[in-house]
Amino acid sequence: MTDEGHRLDESIDDAELARRLARDIETLRRICEDQEDEIRLLRHRIDQLRASRWRKLGQRLGLAMTLDWEKPD
Repeated sequence: MTDEGHRLDESIDDAELARRLARDIETLRRICEDQEDEIRLLRHRIDQLRASRWRKLGQRLGLAMTLDWEKPD
């Protein structure tokens, strides 16, 4: 039995299958949008860290390490 009370081996009609697939696609679309928003936010924060004047000064003085992802490509 699934959460909706249907057996997994129970045959379902095409309309029900289409509704389930549409619902699943919409759920996945929302999840992807949320993850893309989070990735944009994290990239922005990384850019801010890279641009930090104090961090750059510390790196030049040898007081702060330059991490692999901070090195220019």
